[in-house]
Amino acid sequence: MTEHFCSSCNRVRLTADGNFKVCLFGPAEVSLRDAMRAGATDDEIKAIVCGAVGRKKASHAGMYNIAKQKNRPMILIGG
Repeated sequence: MTEHFCSSCNRVRLTADGNFKVCLFGPAEVSLRDAMRAGATDDEIKAIVCGAVGRKKASHAGMYNIAKQKNRPMILIGG
């Protein structure tokens, strides 16, 4: 990929099993389901989401190793 669009990408997913993904290509997921089941407040959920978005890579970090990464296929992500 020649264009580094990651810093402006707004494609996030909330998976059917309650995980939040900030990068469709990356394996990182944050469980909002577990936080909600533990009784997290709206402000705590917001902090979890903001933290995940804040850790999003600015450019294709590791993109060239995507074939080696363990990641769910799009059909399981909801893409």
